[in-house]
Amino acid sequence: MDSFFQFAINWSAAIWDMILDSALLLLIGLGLAGLLRVVLSENKINRFLKGSGPGPVFKAALIGVPLPLCSCSVLPVAHQMRRSGISRGGTVAFLISTPESGVDSIALTYSLLDPVMTVARPVTAFLTAFTAGLVENRIDPGVDDNVSLQAPTVSDCCSTSCGCETTSTEQSASLLQRMWSGLKYAYTDLLNDLAVYLVIGYLLAGLISAVWGPEAGGLPEVLRTGWGSYIGAIVVGLPLYICAVSSTPLAAALFMAGFSPGATLLFLMVGPATNIASLVVVGKILKGWAVVRYLLAIVLVSLAVAVILDFIYLLFRLDPTNYGSAVADTGSFGWVHSISAVLLTFAIIWYSLNAVMRRLFSS
Repeated sequence: MDSFFQFAINWSAAIWDMILDSALLLLIGLGLAGLLRVVLSENKINRFLKGSGPGPVFKAALIGVPLPLCSCSVLPVAHQMRRSGISRGGTVAFLISTPESGVDSIALTYSLLDPVMTVARPVTAFLTAFTAGLVENRIDPGVDDNVSLQAPTVSDCCSTSCGCETTSTEQSASLLQRMWSGLKYAYTDLLNDLAVYLVIGYLLAGLISAVWGPEAGGLPEVLRTGWGSYIGAIVVGLPLYICAVSSTPLAAALFMAGFSPGATLLFLMVGPATNIASLVVVGKILKGWAVVRYLLAIVLVSLAVAVILDFIYLLFRLDPTNYGSAVADTGSFGWVHSISAVLLTFAIIWYSLNAVMRRLFSS
């Protein structure tokens, strides 16, 4: 009983430390995501991505990187893009780069990992998306073939809206009004959509830290060293539903448990971009062997970048250990991090409880 009590304390402490490290930059990232939503409406994206060739694929991969949409919520948007005449390659690029990254998850990566990983994450998301899009256009360059299937809804892959629902801002609204609308969306709708997954992410990350510890004594060496860590990242990440934000604390825990920086990056790419439920809907949008090519592009390109990243860390003797804790150092501004952690904790618990209550009373 005493050992269980001690384990619960260690688990809670690990969760709180991670929230303390990440809360401030996550809240800032959410605000940026809300402002970005005002700038990049769905209609603007569709107009920007029309056409064939590598240009629209490049733009689709680039636009998807900062958008705060998960592998579930990106599906209706991608479906509408496909119906609007966006090429298969452009649709694939958008489907991959969008859930793998986002301004909110990039900020969280900086707080929990290190600057190199913060840069590597969006770059790898772009490279995997652009490569997959080029391959798809090469094999099946269809642009104007409208999809006749029924539009996928969020309920096809997950139980929350995940930021899917978009509302068009009135043209007559002032810039200040649109900015306020974006910030309101970020700290209500978007945070509400992410709350359950943040809870899951922090719980899993704290559990890993409590079980494996900083020395990774509880993790088999074959799964945390060499090629074994790459295989482990793929096996865990492929079927797991976890968004870019909630995957970050889990990835940080994996890194502290012994995963190499490259294997950690591989998990960050594979986890948010793929899950069993969303792949079913992706199959409806793309059809045929496109889903297989979709998966292979994510895994192979991310694996190649992971190997290169590990080589860079080794070559320049970089050591990101405990960098995240240094970012949130409780010095002269430690109270800012503490207040941010309390606010974030209250918000995700509140929104998560509301989601559970809605599900209980609606059933």
